[in-house]
Amino acid sequence: MKPMENFPGNVCHGSSTPLESGVPANGNAPQPGRKPSEGPAVVSFPNALGGGIIITSSQQITSSLHDRMASRIDEFERALSRFREDSTVSAMARSPHGGRFEFPDFTRPLFAFYDRMFAATEGAIDPCVGEDLTRLGYDANLTFRMESGAFAHLGREHGRATWDSVRRDGTTLVTTGPVRLDFGAAGKGYMVDLLGEMLERYDRERLEEHGDDRNGTEPLRYVIDAGGDLRVRVYDSRGTKPGTTERTPESGLVGRQENPNGRDANERPEVCPGFGYRPARIALEDPDNTTRAVGVLELTHASLCASAPSRRHWPVSGAETLHEAHHLLNALDGLPANDVRASWVLFDGADSEPYPTMVADGLATALFVTSAARLAESCDFQCAIITEERILAKSRSFPGQFFVA
Repeated sequence: MKPMENFPGNVCHGSSTPLESGVPANGNAPQPGRKPSEGPAVVSFPNALGGGIIITSSQQITSSLHDRMASRIDEFERALSRFREDSTVSAMARSPHGGRFEFPDFTRPLFAFYDRMFAATEGAIDPCVGEDLTRLGYDANLTFRMESGAFAHLGREHGRATWDSVRRDGTTLVTTGPVRLDFGAAGKGYMVDLLGEMLERYDRERLEEHGDDRNGTEPLRYVIDAGGDLRVRVYDSRGTKPGTTERTPESGLVGRQENPNGRDANERPEVCPGFGYRPARIALEDPDNTTRAVGVLELTHASLCASAPSRRHWPVSGAETLHEAHHLLNALDGLPANDVRASWVLFDGADSEPYPTMVADGLATALFVTSAARLAESCDFQCAIITEERILAKSRSFPGQFFVA
């Protein structure tokens, strides 16, 4: 690989970051609820899901909408985070005899997707891997110290509980003993989709107040950046979506800075003109050097998720065959998966998958433990991987440009 060095903008955790379309670098986002005097509306949730989330929108994000988003993030973490003592997941881990654990209704699609991933990977993707992560040192306190005798308990092959041993009744999980769940494989992508839904619902409600007439306002365009998980909804100069030749209804607005109805832009203070009129340009992070990129691509209407151990790995002592651990495990043996160094999955906003970022997030993790061909039997997606030997492999239709030696 020949990396692109010193590219503009930031590189997002997990290997993909917007370089353009007005998306700020991580760490430079405005405080929550604040809107820049020029450019797109930007809000950030710096501590959300451990890595932070930045939302850039062509429409103003009101204080009320921001607060609802913050509440949904908190509700998500109180249910599913193994790093919060007050979460339902933590209560499951502390229950010596198991029990019935009620989760919010919004978790239903997430649980159903883990059913799919568990089946597609023959158990290699399993939320019960939370116990293995804890034994290897990636625990709620982030000690990064492997437990004594951990190897005798790791993975399904040593009797660790599995997802199919947890009975599910809707959004109620029933266990017979302590179970440590970790939904990191797809949870962050799902949170991104939930926030995207909230943005789009708010836009629809705003239109309904005006009789379903935009009245000169521009269509909603946005980018949600959650580390290595991106949901992009912008339009290019042709008004087309990736992989299609059909022009979108908004295509007449693309590339124009003025109001198409001839009204002064100052009459529409809720709109941030200029953002989203061209594809978002994304940098793909080098898994061996997080200050470099190995490729770039452009997106208009898609979700792109990446996985790599480059930002979450730690040394292991006292083990003859394992000197370093990371968070991407094969749930069958409970050990770090090391055949792949980085993965990227691109999934368009097809109606057949209402939560495309969740799907892309889960598949990007699954590529560490299962072949793309096997995963393609249950899902249509595009992907690229870099192997342990730094060999690039990608789908024929995966867009963008990689920098190869």
